[in-house]
Amino acid sequence: MLALRFLIAAAVVLLPMACSSSTQQHDTDAGGDTVRVLPEGLSVMALRGGNGVLEVIALTLRNGPSSTELYAALKNKGEVPACDAALSVELFNKREESIAAGIGALFTQHFYRLTDGSETIAACAGPGDVTMAAVTDLPSDIEIDDVGTIVYRCPYFALDVIPIDGLTIDQMKSVARSAGSAYTGTLVNGLDVTVSNASVTVFPVNRVGRPLGAATGSGSDEIPPGGSWAFETNSVDAPAVDFAAYPAGAFAN
Repeated sequence: MLALRFLIAAAVVLLPMACSSSTQQHDTDAGGDTVRVLPEGLSVMALRGGNGVLEVIALTLRNGPSSTELYAALKNKGEVPACDAALSVELFNKREESIAAGIGALFTQHFYRLTDGSETIAACAGPGDVTMAAVTDLPSDIEIDDVGTIVYRCPYFALDVIPIDGLTIDQMKSVARSAGSAYTGTLVNGLDVTVSNASVTVFPVNRVGRPLGAATGSGSDEIPPGGSWAFETNSVDAPAVDFAAYPAGAFAN
């Protein structure tokens, strides 16, 4: 029987492992180019009760067109891969009252195969990897300046895996569009299975790697092993100095 497997985490996994509990340090550059957490003065900390390998290293909380949006960069500071991971956040105002909560999948650039003989492929953030998340469905009426603390946790699977060739992105570039910048490139399938529902998520970042937003491109054609797909994302209006791109897709085992 064919089992459809996704190459990024798209839902909460059932093995919660709390992230590092250290509070993030903020830069104070008024222009925002070296600010790691925005708005400045916002406290970002992991949920108490245990330590995992993923730690938030940069975060943006902003008002979007129809909702409040949160973008975060996390780093695996441990010694094991974090597979099918997610970022769960709870927002508190400056009176320490809970005002909102949300969750988003963590995007990764590397792929692994389980060592249990199942041939199962997983998307994992390996030791030292930087992964990113977007939570874009927070309530629209949040007053950004009144948010005092964000508490996060990162559920993920700690699996016995080995690294394999996966999905890669070539010839990436930013292109000007009327609504901002879009991103074009070629996704290459280095896996030994056919990939469907391919997508690329691009996070424009500031000088210290803080994600400012997210642009996404998706395709409907199947990509065979060794095949490729030329993509263009939607536009995002963000004054970025660089970007980070993450491929994803689904396959039948």
